[in-house]
Amino acid sequence: MLINIPCLLRGGTEMQTLKLSKVLQSLGFTVTVLCYFEHDAIIVKEFQTTGSDVKLLDMKRNLSTWTFINRLRKEIQKINPEVVHVQYMAPGALPIIAARRAGIKKIFATVHQPWIHSHGLLAKIILRVAALLTTKFIAVSLNAEKSWFGSATLFNEKRSLKFQPHHFTIHNAINIAEIDQILARTNLSQIKKYLNISAEKIIIGSISRLRKEKGVDILLDAFSQLVDQKKNIHLVIIGTGPDEDDLKAKAIEAGCQNQISFCGQAEWEHAMELLSIIDIVVVPSRFEGFGLAAAEAMALEKPVVASDTTGLKEVVIDQETGILFSVGNVSALVLALQELVIDPDLRYRYGLAGKKRVTQYFSSEIFTNKITALYND
Repeated sequence: MLINIPCLLRGGTEMQTLKLSKVLQSLGFTVTVLCYFEHDAIIVKEFQTTGSDVKLLDMKRNLSTWTFINRLRKEIQKINPEVVHVQYMAPGALPIIAARRAGIKKIFATVHQPWIHSHGLLAKIILRVAALLTTKFIAVSLNAEKSWFGSATLFNEKRSLKFQPHHFTIHNAINIAEIDQILARTNLSQIKKYLNISAEKIIIGSISRLRKEKGVDILLDAFSQLVDQKKNIHLVIIGTGPDEDDLKAKAIEAGCQNQISFCGQAEWEHAMELLSIIDIVVVPSRFEGFGLAAAEAMALEKPVVASDTTGLKEVVIDQETGILFSVGNVSALVLALQELVIDPDLRYRYGLAGKKRVTQYFSSEIFTNKITALYND
């Protein structure tokens, strides 16, 4: 069994891939993860620790189309897997073509991002054509699937694969039991003390790659306004990325750097420990295929303030598990945060409802059952 993925960095796609690998191994597959481009040693180790064989190609992204396809085809033929599962991120179509040229008859693909206007119509056409070359094509949310295909269906594990539509949705998964265990053994006061955050502060936070589409700059703009209002708050930002230096400079320019903790990249378990001290989790993404950070926060019984984009609208229910605000609207984000900062009972109610929703729709058990049905069939 071969999983093809462009990069192995800290992100929702990699975490979903890790869960997929674990499920496939439990079904008796030997899993190899083939990474074409960038990788982080910590993430590679996480895959290896769970039993995956990881092969790193370290290719350059400026390779010509045919050079990339032929190099990947040769690597696939060396491994000679029964099934190839392509994580459809740029360049998503080319690995599907490479697998076909390598003679692989069973190919699945999962798209992790929604279609947005900046992708252009050509990207949508290419994905739809590439989907026809797969055995089945999967999206991580109904809204993401609909954005590419115009229609969406949730995969039904009780139906035979031949009676399923060609494309369908299998939601990303949250390991709720593991998160519960982490929370039970985490000393919240100790983490706050380590970060030099006083006990009375209301902590707002985010966890993501620090790049434009994740919208952390929007959160910084909103937070600086709340600081100006003399709110008793602190901001925790978990993650790293190409925009980290710019975001730190933005915090200094706004004069609120002393109220912000940039925690950098953390292994998943430590990231969940850091997330556990946050009172209000913000997911201000400009676009999002699913919204793993929001679901993980909900599993920790945290209220979530999220942009009303694609997959996030499927995870966070407005005024039930959190508050949705229009994409990029700093004023709306400020109002949402003001409401939650002053109302601990509302934070508590949203947190409980969020945990219930994640358990009902996005648990690892549900994901395992669906992947098991897909591959057994």
